[in-house]
Amino acid sequence: MTCARANFRAAGWKDDDFRKPLITIAAPYSNSMPCNNQFRDLADILAEEVEKLGGKAHFCFTPVISDGESQGCKAMRYSLVSREVITDCIEVMHEGYHADAIITLGGCDKSVPAAVMPLARKAGSCCAVLRGARGRAFIPDAGNVERMVMEAIGAYGQGLIDLEELHRAECHGLPGSGSCSAMFTACTMPEALGMALPGTASKPAATRDDPRSVTERKRQDCAAVVAALFSLAEKGLSARKIITKKALENAVAVVYALGGSTNAVLHTLAIAHEAGIPESEFNIENFHRVGQRVPLIGNVSPHGRYHMSDLDKIGGVPVVMRELLDAGLVHGDCMTVTGRTVAENLAGTPSVAALGLQDVLYPVTKPLAPAGNHILVLKGNLAPESAVCKLSGKTDIELTGAFADSWNMLDPKPVLFPA
Repeated sequence: MTCARANFRAAGWKDDDFRKPLITIAAPYSNSMPCNNQFRDLADILAEEVEKLGGKAHFCFTPVISDGESQGCKAMRYSLVSREVITDCIEVMHEGYHADAIITLGGCDKSVPAAVMPLARKAGSCCAVLRGARGRAFIPDAGNVERMVMEAIGAYGQGLIDLEELHRAECHGLPGSGSCSAMFTACTMPEALGMALPGTASKPAATRDDPRSVTERKRQDCAAVVAALFSLAEKGLSARKIITKKALENAVAVVYALGGSTNAVLHTLAIAHEAGIPESEFNIENFHRVGQRVPLIGNVSPHGRYHMSDLDKIGGVPVVMRELLDAGLVHGDCMTVTGRTVAENLAGTPSVAALGLQDVLYPVTKPLAPAGNHILVLKGNLAPESAVCKLSGKTDIELTGAFADSWNMLDPKPVLFPA
């Protein structure tokens, strides 16, 4: 250890630092993408909070690939595999430095599951996850009507808009730092798993007036995350005590309720594997069967008119989970990083009915679309093991003719939630 301490001293460590718990702060950082460009700032804020509580911060900055820059070209080959690269990098830096606990940051695409997977992999690691959503887009002189960049590309290809409007969407469609504002991968992996503090998933990462600076609310989140981490360490709670089969089912339920990305299938299965949950207990058929009980209640993009910032204004993901809990669609006894159960976290959260006049969220009793109208897992002669179809509220799609003969939905009747 003398050699190690000598090197730490050369990096600026003092005598007292060697008696402090070493906390890894892992951030998939890039200054080029809005979903990750705040992570160096957030890591510094987290480090300050760690030091305040008597810890010593240890940074781990990993590579990160965003679909926003890689799609449509050869770089896309690096997208999914980057999830494993990030996971491995975090493990190497955490275990290689004998750190005591860890905070991971996830902001887009594959970095969100990659922020959870190394925590699940290391059974003894105490942990918390932090993220923030991007605000709504605003296109000048367009009546404050958002046209998402990808929608604009398709519209241009169909001759519905001209090159000038396409360029305007490019310049104004992504308003500053933060993860995707719609229900794409980043917002599909919320705190429902229990690995992030309630309400943190939907909080805007920046404001329209200051689109790249960290908001005061996210600074407060950083302090709360560090406090939660130290509390978890005192209680001896590790990620594997939080990431259970029932917790994964909770995450699946929220994915279906909000109309989340099909990537949730890939990522929940990967997280389950890292957590040591046998495939016989949680697999793609389980994902389907749990989801088929859950109606679509979120009127959020890309299938609806609202975004994560709008969901935040009415209470965020906790309101969604409270609605599902009251309907018996999530497990209230799952432990979370707060040190409390899901039901305890949601005790003071209002139901959708109590919110009053709004149409961001619908009650389970009168949903945007009934159960069975979001993600379907199919199998047939084209894909004997499985395939995934996303409806997102569409009820006019039917499997007919030869297609119906080749494909069948997995039996949605079995219910995996215990009575």
